[in-house]
Amino acid sequence: MEKATLSVRRCGIKDVFPNGTMTVFHKVNRSGKSKVLSKEERDLIQTHLPQKYQLIAAVLYWSAGRITEVLNIRVRNLVPDREMVVLERDTTKTKETREVFLPQELMRQLVLRGTCLGLKPADYLFFNESPTMRTDAVKRPLSIQSFDKELRRVCDWNGLSGISSHSFRRTQLTELYRDGWSLREIQHISGHKSLQSLQEYLDVDKEEIVDKFRQRMVAA
Repeated sequence: MEKATLSVRRCGIKDVFPNGTMTVFHKVNRSGKSKVLSKEERDLIQTHLPQKYQLIAAVLYWSAGRITEVLNIRVRNLVPDREMVVLERDTTKTKETREVFLPQELMRQLVLRGTCLGLKPADYLFFNESPTMRTDAVKRPLSIQSFDKELRRVCDWNGLSGISSHSFRRTQLTELYRDGWSLREIQHISGHKSLQSLQEYLDVDKEEIVDKFRQRMVAA
């Protein structure tokens, strides 16, 4: 590597300085959206995150929730017998209460976390555990920056790029679309206000659409 070039990788962010000029490649794709993960990428991230962050990533994916919604889940929001989490209206982007559903094993782990930590109904399930915090202090929800830091670390280590906390939500919704769910059905899961905003959100392979249309013309 020439001395004039410096490369820094930070979960899809690379700064290169050729001849004193800086070029920045951000952690989103050219359309400004976080990357949709393959199953292999998602499994790789899950494997290398610390346990608490593994749970957060799993909830982000299965709930198709936003990071602020997931980090603000309180113990009282868990409804184990229905395998459901209630996202309170003051934590959602639309300011409407949402009900999201999780796999049975994931719900069991969330309940177990609350029980083992002795959390009360009003306590946040994922809270700040700073060593400088007093033991009697009110626990605040984990910051977005804390989760992003761990996610960046895993991405850096494994050479993954274009990924952010929003990737889990986009991945779940895009997978539903590819599995044949209608936009109306997906909207019920995502909580989007309009079908137009949802449609812009999905990762659609334009080449695949063109190929399907060509096949239709051949068959006509």
